Amino acid sequence: MTGPQAGDPRIEELFEAVAALRATLRAHDERHSYTERRLGELDQYSREQAAVLAELAPQIDELAAATAPGPPDRNGAGPVVWARLSAQEAVAAWDELARWMDTIAIPTLAPTCRQIPPCWPMHHWGRETLSWLHQTHVHAYGPDGSPVLVADWHTRWVPTAYAMIDTKQAARAGYCSTSEHRCDRVENAEPLRTQDWGPWLIQACNDDMAVRATPHAHRDESPPTPAQPSGGSPA
Repeated sequence: MTGPQAGDPRIEELFEAVAALRATLRAHDERHSYTERRLGELDQYSREQAAVLAELAPQIDELAAATAPGPPDRNGAGPVVWARLSAQEAVAAWDELARWMDTIAIPTLAPTCRQIPPCWPMHHWGRETLSWLHQTHVHAYGPDGSPVLVADWHTRWVPTAYAMIDTKQAARAGYCSTSEHRCDRVENAEPLRTQDWGPWLIQACNDDMAVRATPHAHRDESPPTPAQPSGGSPA
């Protein structure tokens, strides 16, 4: 039996197969070298980014702390849910509402005692209505407000508040259901003044604190009549 001879087609095929295998190996070597080079570059990039993040970490922590939500800001436009307030929060809410009535609402709207009766603090309808009117005012005139919201407050929400007060369930024509709360200023539809409702607010706040100190108690809509306000005439 003799071996392959020169010019044998099988020899030629073998040479071609070996050459193809060598080309494949060279291609794999090139891809491997490229991969190693890219991995080295990525490793260097990762180390550089880690160094940058280490430098930025304190600033990121400071920014996160500065933008984290804090306790509700009663100077903001969030609604006051009176039933959920603690005694301390209720005192602050009464004070804020009183300041707004004294410094904003009365000078801006010049309501009469029929539009907003002096006894409004003594009733749920007065406290709740003027609270949301206050908060819609803060929203309209706040940093996120706009002329459209301001116009809406004056043309929509103020008339709505007056209409809610002027109902049988509240104080039709300025008269609530408690006869002891009536006064000449309501009868004469005189301009509402802070001294007209101030004593009522003090009494209402005190009553509110007494109720909050008693578990499961309910607010009395007709608490004792406070001392007669200056210029007012609660009977």
